[in-house]
Amino acid sequence: MTEHAFATPAPSSLVSAPDLEALAREAQVPLTEVAQLYARELAVLTAEAHITTFHPILATRQVRALLRQRLQPRGVPAADTPTGSARPLPPAELR
Repeated sequence: MTEHAFATPAPSSLVSAPDLEALAREAQVPLTEVAQLYARELAVLTAEAHITTFHPILATRQVRALLRQRLQPRGVPAADTPTGSARPLPPAELR
């Protein structure tokens, strides 16, 4: 898979700006970083999919899981995230 520079999702995407803003506030992370994570996760889901109806929902869940994983102390799973459901974070040089 090739690496892409993902921009902030277009306003026409199915996730609303207030949803991304809420994720950013919840995780205390800049909105631009949340938008980039969302764009990357949506692109991964959409890459080879035939049905994309639920991709915005799935991408939002994945971004939330990634952000929670960053906030959790090492070795302590998030209370409402099933163990092993979130993908590991990319190396720091890819963030």
